[in-house]
Amino acid sequence: MANSEELQRQPLLVSVTDLCSYIYCPRALYQQKVLGHEAKLNKAMILGGIRHNFYDTVNKSEARMVAGFPSGMEREEIIATYSGTYLGILKETVAKHKNSLALFDIMPDEVFHELKPVAEMEANERAENVFNFASQNSLFGEDLWRNLTPKILTEVKLKSHKLKLKGNVDRVEIHKGTVLPIELKTGKMAKEGVWPSHRVQVAAYMMLLQEEYAIVVDRAIIRYLDHQQSRTVMLNPYMEMEIRELTEKTARLFAGSEPPKPCGRENCTCTR
Repeated sequence: MANSEELQRQPLLVSVTDLCSYIYCPRALYQQKVLGHEAKLNKAMILGGIRHNFYDTVNKSEARMVAGFPSGMEREEIIATYSGTYLGILKETVAKHKNSLALFDIMPDEVFHELKPVAEMEANERAENVFNFASQNSLFGEDLWRNLTPKILTEVKLKSHKLKLKGNVDRVEIHKGTVLPIELKTGKMAKEGVWPSHRVQVAAYMMLLQEEYAIVVDRAIIRYLDHQQSRTVMLNPYMEMEIRELTEKTARLFAGSEPPKPCGRENCTCTR
């Protein structure tokens, strides 16, 4: 166990989401993280919490479910098992947040139907992955789960004292020899490429994953759910340099005593 002196020598870990916030408005980030101006609870934050809890439960349940699949189980049966299990998990998760939803007069059924396509997509993708691997390798039960490739993880927590970064990746596919981070986004999509904050986010995740798994991770996927499209981001040395510089700037912001100037955006909270 690290003593107090060792803990003091460890560098401050900057959240990857803080990098994205810095790009948008350093002053707003300073107000939130240094001055303690908390963001008001809203529907998007509640939905984010529900989605996080849903994925956390899904990850914990998959090993037991897959290990229980008997030899010769048909594709439709696997899909039905995944779908039924995941929709049940979603319903239970939404119910646990009913008090928070009531603050905004939001009915649990409304949220369930809004997030249902996300749960069904997750169930279908994992079911297809399991069925294809089982069919190609003639594996079921414990052997299937132990050898399954790729394994799909969600809400993957990462940190690096070397990079001075920490973050949670929406989705990580574990392949032989590499891993693939996938970020799930809602809302507007850039006409070409990806938004700068999205590029910075997945670049930081690729760097964190490279250190975590000690392998080359140079490709990430951003899925724009509302548009049913995916865009690829490739990591390069210039991007890695950008992430390191942005991390240092964000760390200096947190250590400073003077807030930056307002960003000038009409809808930004930094002028409040």
